[in-house]
Amino acid sequence: MKILPLLIALAVLTSCTTIHFRSNNSIPVTFEGNPAHKKEVNIVGHRPFYFWGIEPEEHEVFIDEEVRSAGHDSISKLIIYEHKDPTDILISFLTFGFYLPRGFTITGFTSGNSLPDELDDELKARP
Repeated sequence: MKILPLLIALAVLTSCTTIHFRSNNSIPVTFEGNPAHKKEVNIVGHRPFYFWGIEPEEHEVFIDEEVRSAGHDSISKLIIYEHKDPTDILISFLTFGFYLPRGFTITGFTSGNSLPDELDDELKARP
């Protein structure tokens, strides 16, 4: 019976949660400033991990898709924060690590222009 706590401790110590942030170039995304971008935006998202972070091994977040789904046509001065909210920590604790939500915030500046109507309709039609 002493082996079960050892296995759990080993799984907790060897697991990790990894979120890779990428771009597929569907809209302009840059870390540099753009003089036309004056409106600051914050886009918050979450990705779930299970079994002490073992499953899935990693998540891919496409920045431009997150920005498009928020209704913006481009973003500059991009900053990405990964965070654990107090509620995420509480959920992880209450589920003994079986469910580990991880959050991220994409911060940057946009022109304030929204997407064209046909692109907006396309995004709404996606599951």
